Amino acid sequence: MKFYRTLQPFKLISFDLDDTLYDNTEVIRLAEQHFLAQLKQESQLHELTTDIWRDWKNKVVQQNSILSEDVVEWRIESMRQLLAYHQKSAVEMTRILQSVMDVFVEWRHKIEVPNQSQQVLNTLKAKYPLVAITNGNVEPQRIGLTQFDLVLRGGEQGRAKPHQDLFHQTAQQFGVQPQEILHVGDNLIADIQGAIQANCQAVWINQSGKNLRDFSDATLVPTVEITDLTQLLLLSA
Repeated sequence: MKFYRTLQPFKLISFDLDDTLYDNTEVIRLAEQHFLAQLKQESQLHELTTDIWRDWKNKVVQQNSILSEDVVEWRIESMRQLLAYHQKSAVEMTRILQSVMDVFVEWRHKIEVPNQSQQVLNTLKAKYPLVAITNGNVEPQRIGLTQFDLVLRGGEQGRAKPHQDLFHQTAQQFGVQPQEILHVGDNLIADIQGAIQANCQAVWINQSGKNLRDFSDATLVPTVEITDLTQLLLLSA
């Protein structure tokens, strides 16, 4: 555990989800794989590849960068434009969008949350309100994370991290000051920079095996760096 700033008393703990409470890498790879297979099958666009799909997503971002903060709407709009380009009817598009998104969401939630994460959350829940602040589309209860008093998703309830919006919404909803929020996350930009800029305190869970100085894009240091989620219990003792 490393301290970069003085840890002040906190009244609430917020968490990122993906790659903070569980490993998301293989989950998203499989979800994307099954998503693309279903899209090719339903649309009969057999030449569709990962690169072509990525190009359509990038095209949508260029049109509307804010839309990309809502990962669900970004995906739907990218599909809609792809299907319209290939002259699918409105009825076909509605059917395809529903079927393909159902498959993606199903695979997106095939997540095994480690027992350690559950135990840490259960222990902290006895002392603090817990909030999930995510830029993803995972529904915590669907994967067995029932400890959160509030769930905020970037693009859906407000601007995505690192924007301060969701951090300040959390402070307002619980009647605390931003500096009384301790945010825990793995991403030095979205989580750490976002929390510090919002005047919150930030815990960086570093499971990379690298030092903070190895990350050239990190412009703001966290309050605390940990390498294991259980170390949070020492901060709340």
